[in-house]
Amino acid sequence: MIFYFSGTGNSKHVAEQLAAMLGERLVAIAEAVAEGTLTFALAEGESVGWVFPTYSWGPAPVAADFASRVQLQGCCADTYCYMVTTCGDEVGETVSMFAKSLGNIRLKAAFSVQMPNNYILLPGFDVDDKALERSKVEASAARIKAVAEAIAAKREIIDVVEGPWRRLKSRLVYPLFRRFAMSDKAFAANTDVCTRCGLCARECPANNITLDGGSLPRWHGNCTMCLSCIHRCPVRAIEYGKATRSKGRYFFRP
Repeated sequence: MIFYFSGTGNSKHVAEQLAAMLGERLVAIAEAVAEGTLTFALAEGESVGWVFPTYSWGPAPVAADFASRVQLQGCCADTYCYMVTTCGDEVGETVSMFAKSLGNIRLKAAFSVQMPNNYILLPGFDVDDKALERSKVEASAARIKAVAEAIAAKREIIDVVEGPWRRLKSRLVYPLFRRFAMSDKAFAANTDVCTRCGLCARECPANNITLDGGSLPRWHGNCTMCLSCIHRCPVRAIEYGKATRSKGRYFFRP
């Protein structure tokens, strides 16, 4: 069983590829949260995988929060539990942080898969240029295959790119991110550009966006900061204050 969370498609792609290679069933965390489903039954000998993006050198909050509450029937000391985190460059201490979210479930393996950047809300952060974007996507194919082979062999290994200054980034920047950078108040759609197509609302994994009676999109304070809305808008109508006006857009295209 593979639980996954994804906003712009990087982690969904990785999860789908792993599920196909390993013959595992997929569970979308966003759908489970929306349905209030927290209990899952494992088949005898079934592995448990978690696939999610790294946010500011820590685990995506929605994935970590879900992992801390989920109940896995049939999970035992022998259960092979692993995580795969997608990242633009590095993951800091995401592994140890996510392991704590699992409580009594022991994390036996962890892997990182580099994918194109999508965080654009703060100064100094932007999407990769198209050449680097293509390079990362192409390189990810071999990486995902190698990860799948390690998982199939149930290797107990930590195989991630932590990067420099990992403690400072994960123990200082990540908590600040969770406290101060998870607000959706700055999201807005340009009245002159927005076509009211509703794609942002349909693709929002938290069901946090509505368009009432043909109005502009409205955000309701339950944002996961996945950035699906801003990156997927087909007419670039959505901005995050002034921070994103000159920045690129990205979502995974198969």
